[in-house]
Amino acid sequence: MKRLFAILIALGAASADEFPEVYNSEKNQKSQPMSPEEAAKAFKVPEGFEVTVFAAEPEVRNPIAMAWDHNGRMFVAENFTYAEKGKRFDLGLRDRIVIFEDADRDGKAEKRTVFSDRLQMLTSVEVQPGGVWAMCPPQLLFIPDRNGDDIPDGEPEVVLDGFTVAKSNYHNFANGLRWGPDGWLYGRCGGSCPGNVGAPGTPKGERVPLRGGIWRYHPKRKFFEVIVHGTTNPWGHDWDEHGEGFFINTVNGHLWHMIPGGHFDRPFGRSVNDKVYEAIQMHADHWHFDTTGSWTKSRNGAANDFGGGHSHIGMCIYQGDHLPKEWQGKLLTWNQHGRRLNVERLEREGSGYMAVSYTHLTLPTIYSV
Repeated sequence: MKRLFAILIALGAASADEFPEVYNSEKNQKSQPMSPEEAAKAFKVPEGFEVTVFAAEPEVRNPIAMAWDHNGRMFVAENFTYAEKGKRFDLGLRDRIVIFEDADRDGKAEKRTVFSDRLQMLTSVEVQPGGVWAMCPPQLLFIPDRNGDDIPDGEPEVVLDGFTVAKSNYHNFANGLRWGPDGWLYGRCGGSCPGNVGAPGTPKGERVPLRGGIWRYHPKRKFFEVIVHGTTNPWGHDWDEHGEGFFINTVNGHLWHMIPGGHFDRPFGRSVNDKVYEAIQMHADHWHFDTTGSWTKSRNGAANDFGGGHSHIGMCIYQGDHLPKEWQGKLLTWNQHGRRLNVERLEREGSGYMAVSYTHLTLPTIYSV
């Protein structure tokens, strides 16, 4: 039996460890979410697959990102400070990084450790021996833990700043920390949150302009650069077996080959380089919504015949040995409004790649009727 592991969220009370109480907007709704076990059973998956619950509320709440250490433990970034548009961020709350461990490898976490609960505007987490990286725009932080006891050695160190958070489309702010196969720490940023990035104290003229796209930082060389420019809101990236990078996006196309130095289609502004002749369009032979109409009309199942809609959350190129061999090398991404997992096949085309639609798995309806 092949398994798909998912973090499934149900309602739960706030913990009592002096962590600020969070307003529960779903408390008085007529229909309540399924239990985690019910939600797992409601997934529609291919024959031979099974969805199981790894962790659920109240042990994990508001997960926005996750990463794994060399011991196979899961580090989860929980975000509570992101708020409705009028408020943007509720800084009376805090965000936290929680560690989950499945020591007996039965597919369910038995141990939960709060690594840090003093963060705000947390969008991402990544791990290395000696500490934890946290993306908290406008800053990239490093939280030292040199003895590996899961207790921070001190206050977070500000490694970079200048990741602007827009007043309007603030959901596009910097996120997506992930180690690349080249030893660099990679991240993403949406086009509506232009920034000027550098180490704290770097003069304005020496900072690196960031106008959306994929960036990376070398922890030993202390060097920051933007790899590709453009798109609207990249929400996931990964590398194939050859070290070629790809990332998923929303609105103006959904998939790009991460060609270093590339300037990609950006519908809401010009490239940072005014000498660019023409922006590169997406690297896929299909759309997940009807482009004869507005992308905003592809939500809530309206684009099911096209692949689910414009919004994609997270991405990986599967290279494990747990799923059937036909899944090897396939690109996987969650489609938010279509409640499904889009699966795409990457094919060489010219000097780059093209994504071809392969199949999809359907997610459950979380609320009962």
